Amino acid sequence: MAALSASELAVTRHLLVHGPTTRADLGDRLQLSYASMSRLARSLTNGGLVTQDAEPDFTIGRPRQILSAVPGARHVVGCKLTADMAYGVACDMFGEVLTTAKATLPARDADGVVPVAAVVRTITRLVRRLARKVPPVDGIAVSLGGVVVNRSIVREGTFLGWRDIDLATPLRRDTGLPVIVTNDVTALAREQLWFGAGRTHSTFGLITVGAGLGFGVVREGIVAEELIDNGHLLAHSPLDSRGPRCGLGHAGCVAAYLDRAAAARRPRVAVEDSARALGNLAATFAGALQTTRIVLAGEDVAEIAANPAMTATVADRLRPGPDETQRCTLDITTATLSFTDWARGAAVAGVQHVLGAL
Repeated sequence: MAALSASELAVTRHLLVHGPTTRADLGDRLQLSYASMSRLARSLTNGGLVTQDAEPDFTIGRPRQILSAVPGARHVVGCKLTADMAYGVACDMFGEVLTTAKATLPARDADGVVPVAAVVRTITRLVRRLARKVPPVDGIAVSLGGVVVNRSIVREGTFLGWRDIDLATPLRRDTGLPVIVTNDVTALAREQLWFGAGRTHSTFGLITVGAGLGFGVVREGIVAEELIDNGHLLAHSPLDSRGPRCGLGHAGCVAAYLDRAAAARRPRVAVEDSARALGNLAATFAGALQTTRIVLAGEDVAEIAANPAMTATVADRLRPGPDETQRCTLDITTATLSFTDWARGAAVAGVQHVLGAL
């Protein structure tokens, strides 16, 4: 399946993100001539990605043509790997989850490593189960915690015991489909770029709070595929030198308050401290990115973000000095994630890949 041209991708993306629009309005938005827009509409319609319909109830002159993306033009399987499970979803082009499945990963070997070949077989079986319900499948995307390079190599699989594992190649061989492998938070950032925060903000940050702290960066509509430090610098930024210690021994760093393993060693009343830490982290991240939009997500984020201490902390960080005239606002949204949501993030990254957006 050939990837779309840059212009075809721009048209398709706009229709997926913003919904149906007239051919003329879309041409104006994308700065495409009438002739170019007509040619692109014809090409995408012939390829089954777009439909063209005359505007209803149009009474004067030639009716305007409305373009709409076809949801079922592409189907992608997204798979989220945890330490012991594979969660799969099949999605259409809009990231709509059509069906789900899950499977247990094989047991670890004597070295504590989850066997790669067995994981490939597990994912392949999962893909086939999902494909029976939404044929045909056009691509696969696998997400996991850790460091991934070249959308193929798991440089560091934090929860699987993997180092320098080529996961994409055997999956392509066994399934015959395009495959990408991605960091799980990066996949969520890609989902947010098209179907969430990216609709209104070309630059935003994503923080996930759960089994670990995760960070996604989007700058001017471009997702940072690989962070230079896998988020380590932000996660271990200091807050209180008298605070509790994280797993690395830092006193009072962000991770000491927000990492699940570290927080579990502290009493429940410490949720307020975690909320302050998250507020400081969100404000710092926003300042570093120079954005007014931060997305908080993850299994553990709802209780922490709901604590009034987080809102108060952010408000205090935003408060200008007595001689400052510039005012800053920060739009923070919160979403609790299930493993299906994580898998959907992978699927959206896969949709972008099969369309040629990566």
